[in-house]
Amino acid sequence: MQKNTQSSQLYTLDGSSLLVRCQVKLDLHVLRYMAHRVHLRLLNSAVTTTFPSMEYIAEHRKRTHRMVIYQQKYLLQASLLFVGFVSGVQAHVSQAIAQEIQRVDHLFMAELAHNTGLFSYSSLELNPGHWYNLVLLSDHAAKMYFKESSTHRYAAYDLAMHYYAWIRLHNGILPNGLEGNLLLLQSTKFYTFPAIGQKPVMQVLDYTRS
Repeated sequence: MQKNTQSSQLYTLDGSSLLVRCQVKLDLHVLRYMAHRVHLRLLNSAVTTTFPSMEYIAEHRKRTHRMVIYQQKYLLQASLLFVGFVSGVQAHVSQAIAQEIQRVDHLFMAELAHNTGLFSYSSLELNPGHWYNLVLLSDHAAKMYFKESSTHRYAAYDLAMHYYAWIRLHNGILPNGLEGNLLLLQSTKFYTFPAIGQKPVMQVLDYTRS
């Protein structure tokens, strides 16, 4: 895990480096796969399926993909927004913080049912402590729900510095919807936490200016 922390410090130093490009490319590959799995899950859903629905899907190498689908009406929408939250956990996290993260996660998953513009929220642990989260939304108003949520603010500003070693936060669009499965990045925020309990160092890459 310490190796992951050191790598994160490297790629936040220079957004044009090969390491940054490789990390972003891998992230998009995994997020695209997750979006594809959401699409397949919806196509194979029974007519009687009730939403929101939560399912744990077995992936390769005994990985588990938690998929929460809040509504089906955006399945055929021409375009969608996505947020990709990719993270690495600190090597030494207290049991109390780990339990609080779990509690807040379950609470927030339930609260998100009130976000009428939210399509799905899925999570995949690629390697121990290395998480990918994909959020699919209808529009920018749906994204604002996250900023306005007190639960989300508590997780982002109070708990994160005690739990994460690094975070990559991707924002972008699926211009052709789920069926096209093309993820176009608009920006990436890189957060590096120097140590447990310390506020992160943050850098931003704006792909719309390149």
